[in-house]
Amino acid sequence: MPDLPSELWTQIFDLATDEALIFQHRLPTSMSGLECFHDNPRGLAVEYLQQALNRAQRRSYRTKQAIVLTCKRWRALEYESLFRFLCFRAPSRLCDILDTSAAVATTAAASLGWWTRRIHLAGINYDTTTPEEDLELLQNALVRILQNCPNLEILVVQWPLDGKRFGAIVDAMVRHAANSLCTLYINIPMSALPKLVATLPALPYICVAHINLNPRERHLVTPDGLDDRLHLPHLQQLSLSGRPQQLIHIAKHWHLPVLRTFTLTCPEARHPAIPAFLAVHGARLAALELYSGPVMPLARMLAACPALTTLAFNGDWALDLPNDAGAPQGTPPFAHARLARVGLHGLAHAFYLDPVLGTRSEAEREAAHMNERTLALLCDRARFPALSRVRVLRGDVVRERERAQAGGDCTARRSARKWAHWDGMLARAAIQLEDCLGEVLPPWPWVSTDRHDDGVKQAGD
Repeated sequence: MPDLPSELWTQIFDLATDEALIFQHRLPTSMSGLECFHDNPRGLAVEYLQQALNRAQRRSYRTKQAIVLTCKRWRALEYESLFRFLCFRAPSRLCDILDTSAAVATTAAASLGWWTRRIHLAGINYDTTTPEEDLELLQNALVRILQNCPNLEILVVQWPLDGKRFGAIVDAMVRHAANSLCTLYINIPMSALPKLVATLPALPYICVAHINLNPRERHLVTPDGLDDRLHLPHLQQLSLSGRPQQLIHIAKHWHLPVLRTFTLTCPEARHPAIPAFLAVHGARLAALELYSGPVMPLARMLAACPALTTLAFNGDWALDLPNDAGAPQGTPPFAHARLARVGLHGLAHAFYLDPVLGTRSEAEREAAHMNERTLALLCDRARFPALSRVRVLRGDVVRERERAQAGGDCTARRSARKWAHWDGMLARAAIQLEDCLGEVLPPWPWVSTDRHDDGVKQAGD
């Protein structure tokens, strides 16, 4: 074994354990990219980056375990790195290690939690039948862990916190990590919203926040119970999901001077407060991602975000244009001078993914027509002069290609022809079509390779 300086070994270990990805403060989004892997026996699987990050954490931890078990010197160098991030489902097992780690800790703090920069509590399904004792143990364990981690930068809690116990958790968070916490990912019931809003000012360095408000809870929070004068000077990325309507209504009054990315994920509920929120905070936004089924006034929202460069929205929406019959008075043009990247979700019927051919309903045909109309608008260089990439945010397209390469049936071939048609439309406007992985697909099987030919022909037809 080479006799290298300890500092060099430490740098080598850091590179081997891929910690740069794990400790980035920003949360992944669909426009950040997706990861595919081929270990699924059913074919290509597509996962969001958050799931890919979970795998990276497990892989990194296994690498660290192998390092510390190699020899005494490597153990001495790398043992504390085992605690730089904590990813777990059952926190109670970790508490005793942190509480009794003074004997091996090498810092002034009497716990190896001093090294912890990231905590990730993975999602667990709890319901009304879960014993109160189990929920109490989980809450107490998380509080004890937070007490041992004074340098915590990233806290991800995917399992739903109970409203009655949320107070103790945020109190521990404020008391022990207020001056270091930068990223907060939390899943709470509506009843805990006032406590969360009251806590945010006590976390002065928060730059990234994801708040999921449990959609199953119908608890109403009165506006009087929420602070509409919040000042979050460092918040750059805000992500809301579940039932965030009341929070959005209040947040439009907050002072968010550096907000650059806003993501909304709520497939079913309407959001009348979103245009008002963007009228206040949209001027500085660089990225806007909207995952919603009900139609939103997208043209008005684009007009409120002049600095926007990245946009994701539902490709099935019927977009209002100024000259359309029934369009609201004062509807601005659907256009943007700086928009460079667009992601389209929805598109349930755009690529003929239904295995039952020839049974498309009128609603399905109308949705496909809206997809074509939206794509034609995006290809209009007078409307979107800076647009360079359009991404299809559907994993079905990638799976369909995998199936086509394996032999291909009529459904796969029709999907290929539709993709080539879209690719040709965008190519003529000098725009690149990407799949959900952020990659450009090579020519599909049985499809003409001429990207500039809309009359895509199927060999053998």
